[in-house]
Amino acid sequence: MHKLQTNTFIVAVIGLTFSWVFFPPVMMAGFFPEARAYSHGNETILGFTLALFVVAVIARVPVARFFAEHRAGALACVLAGLAGYATLLAALATDYYSLPLALAATFILSFSYVALMLCWMTLLARIDARQTTLLLFGSALGYAALTMGNFLPEEGRMALCGLSAALSGLCWFFVKVPSGAAPTYSHDFAVLRHAPFIMLTLLAVLLIGGRIVTGLYFNLGRDVPFLELLVRCASIACVMGYCIFSARRGASLEQGYRNTWVPAAGLFLLGAMILIGMRGQAFYAGLGMTHGALNCFEVLAYLIMFQFVKNDRVSPIMVVSIGMIVFKVLPIALQRLVFPQVIVTQGLTEVDIVPVVILMSMVVLVSVLAFANHRLTAAELHALSQIEDSDADDAAPEKASQSSFEEACALVSNESELSEREAEIMALIARGNSQKHISETLYLALGTVQWYAKSIYRKLGVHSKQELINLVNERMAAIS
Repeated sequence: MHKLQTNTFIVAVIGLTFSWVFFPPVMMAGFFPEARAYSHGNETILGFTLALFVVAVIARVPVARFFAEHRAGALACVLAGLAGYATLLAALATDYYSLPLALAATFILSFSYVALMLCWMTLLARIDARQTTLLLFGSALGYAALTMGNFLPEEGRMALCGLSAALSGLCWFFVKVPSGAAPTYSHDFAVLRHAPFIMLTLLAVLLIGGRIVTGLYFNLGRDVPFLELLVRCASIACVMGYCIFSARRGASLEQGYRNTWVPAAGLFLLGAMILIGMRGQAFYAGLGMTHGALNCFEVLAYLIMFQFVKNDRVSPIMVVSIGMIVFKVLPIALQRLVFPQVIVTQGLTEVDIVPVVILMSMVVLVSVLAFANHRLTAAELHALSQIEDSDADDAAPEKASQSSFEEACALVSNESELSEREAEIMALIARGNSQKHISETLYLALGTVQWYAKSIYRKLGVHSKQELINLVNERMAAIS
């Protein structure tokens, strides 16, 4: 993986920050005549965005090739969004507004946004894991400040909304990844069975359920109050700032998960308690906390997806496009469109919504407990990768120093271009651990470990565990 230089890294943070601006209703409203916060334009944009991400998943191979080989063409796709906004502005200026024109403009806007996200997906997949973590945390922190743009004059809101994708695309274009062979990715859907489904499913439930809660409350006051946005901004800033501080101090990726998940869960629970028990301005403080927690969970979902992409060398177009559908488009559609209509048609009040808030609070508690168990398994993995297993085969390099063994494993891994996950399992096999023992320790299905072992043997050109151990021993002898 490549590392960005400091100035390039700063440009990437700025670009990613503007990529978070996902057609906010308050900012988009000005582009539509007699628009409300939840306009038909918002509905069509979400629908087109969903459809285009599905297309990206289906046509992932040619799409990945296009964005890897035609940077100027990819930038042109992103900048096409300016034409969509220009079309809407022209319609406003001339009082000529029709359904076909609106559909064409919203399709262009959706196409531009999807192209922008595909650009960043392919870039982040090639960057060092720690820098990717810092980029996601830093851009989320910047987006928290951008949310205050909802209180600009209407012209300012429209300009911020209309220029965000173009600014982000330009930043992406000028972020040059150090030269080197581009990594090869698997585009086979079968590889997805090795994804961290437990964590991602928990996050999907939290995001969808949380968006349901905020969507129900949105109907009670569609004008976003200043206090709600201020608390949301402060909540995101606190969690992301803490995560950035921890990451820069050398915290592991597992610690990064914990540093995001636990504070976000705490924010959600605190916000839920305020929503249930408070009224007046304090009510909006609770809504801001829950909203901020959802943004933090979304960042964590992307972090986990990119780590899966890097570890297993799975197509970032495939993984993150599916993730965008599950973690962003569908939850936001529920929040902005579906459940506000439920409120209207059912005539619900704040009291009627309390059971939903309580239910989601219980889900958050369960997710924290499940995540605590995940932390323990990761700790065991770390311990196992640092010490020799007492039951290892006699042929394992038992008496070799830890440093020389790690150097030999790293050398073998680099020579064969193993993914990070493959390198971890290869080192465990090289210590003589059985596949059953590895599966029990890593809490992976035995079939999954066997699948990894076959892939490792094929890449190394060996046919058994003993041959792999001999190969590592040879590298250790060469190093010493």
